[in-house]
Amino acid sequence: MLDQMITRFGTSARASIATVANGTGYFAVTPEAPYDASLSMPEQARQLFAKAEARLAEIGSSKGQLLFCAIILKDVSEVAAFNAVWDEWVADVAPPARACFEANMANPALKVELIMICTVPDSSPAADV
Repeated sequence: MLDQMITRFGTSARASIATVANGTGYFAVTPEAPYDASLSMPEQARQLFAKAEARLAEIGSSKGQLLFCAIILKDVSEVAAFNAVWDEWVADVAPPARACFEANMANPALKVELIMICTVPDSSPAADV
């Protein structure tokens, strides 16, 4: 059996901010903390995409390497507004597969959250980061 190579990024007692295993990266993205309930969902989405790009770079990937994105909206009636921001963000790459859900959020100030899976082309980890 092959040993699975796993690298965890930003590990705390509760979770890692990202995990890479066998060339695939996994992570969730929320708006900037502390969450600002006065921001509109599209403004929070823009924060998510900026954080996603930074996280992708940190693990050695990019938005062009995204395989799948789960989009979680507090209010699914805002999907058209989300799609407008999404379409701008993926305009320069082949977009990943995606699914969109409505859900209660753990924090009432959150309006959108993303779960992303990507390839990590050179993922030969030396140790946990």
